Amino acid sequence: MEKRIRDRIKRVEKLELDLLSDEEMLREKKEITLLIEAMQQELLRRVIIIAAVILAFVIAMVGLLSFPSTPMLFVCLAALLLFILVIIQYSQKYKIYNDLYKAADILFK
Repeated sequence: MEKRIRDRIKRVEKLELDLLSDEEMLREKKEITLLIEAMQQELLRRVIIIAAVILAFVIAMVGLLSFPSTPMLFVCLAALLLFILVIIQYSQKYKIYNDLYKAADILFK
C-alpha cells in the first residue's frame, strides 16, 4: 500500500491541473480521499495497539513493583521494547499520511 501511495503522490505532483478535465480531477480527488481514509483507519488501528501496549506496560510495572522478580523485569523490558517499535511504525505511517494531505492540498486548491 505504501508504494501505491507514494506513486499516487508523485503522480499528483506531476499533474498539470490546468489541463485536466472536470471528470479526471474528480477521479483524482476521489482516489486521494479514499487513500486518506484508508490511512486514517490504519492509524486508528495503530493507536489502539499503542493503548494496549501502554496498558500492558503499566500492568507489568505494577507487577514488578509489587512482586520484584527476574521474569517480571523481563516482561517489563519486553513491553517497553514493543512500545518503542509500535511508536516507530506509527511515526512512519504518520509521515505518509502527511504526504497524502500535501497531495490533497494540491488537488483541492
